[in-house]
Amino acid sequence: MIVMQDKDYRFIPFRSEQPLTPFAPQWQYAIGEKFVDIDVDQLKDLVLEKEPEILSIKGDLNDGSTGLGVDSTTARYGYYNVLDWDHPEIKKLKTEIYEFHQQYLREVVGTEPFNVKVMCWCNIMRKGDRIHKHLHGLQATTYLSGHFTISCNETKTLYVNPYEHKKEDELFDTNNELVYQAENIPRKLTLFPSYIPHLTTEHESDDERITLAFDLTPFDVNSDFYIPL
Repeated sequence: MIVMQDKDYRFIPFRSEQPLTPFAPQWQYAIGEKFVDIDVDQLKDLVLEKEPEILSIKGDLNDGSTGLGVDSTTARYGYYNVLDWDHPEIKKLKTEIYEFHQQYLREVVGTEPFNVKVMCWCNIMRKGDRIHKHLHGLQATTYLSGHFTISCNETKTLYVNPYEHKKEDELFDTNNELVYQAENIPRKLTLFPSYIPHLTTEHESDDERITLAFDLTPFDVNSDFYIPL
């Protein structure tokens, strides 16, 4: 683990060993984590207030292989954008994502920042829910995704090396170097390449587990719900 300059954020690198054959797998990516000054209590109230409105959305629904089902706010991720809501804490979060994206490009990729668009949705989980292993993109246009934790109670998000194909129940082994187990802590903002598979541990609390998930793209997207960051 490498901790970068500022104490409130870090980029955790994952790099393969030097290949000894032309067929050995190779990887190089980083998970970025940062704690931001956002009032998560206000955001929790806002998301729960908006939940009935989101669930009323009709369309070609799917939960993105998360296992949360079509009755979830997650399954409507292509039909609304949380960062478009008119609320001061949402505006602050949008700014924090913008600034962290700039840090990620400069310190992980070594390039100057450029303009991107963002789509953001909420995951509301209740006791017994768990997000199954999934990823956000494999296309040539695949870019970055992220999470922001609003409310949680002793859960983890597991980021899995794309070459690791163990069954989900085997991924919780803490000695697996191909899996990064991130503690879900309120106010934590995370960035990662969209092709990285991820899942969560089971939510066992009576209180809601609420996170915001988002996708970034530098390309023009044929969707009314991607907005400039």
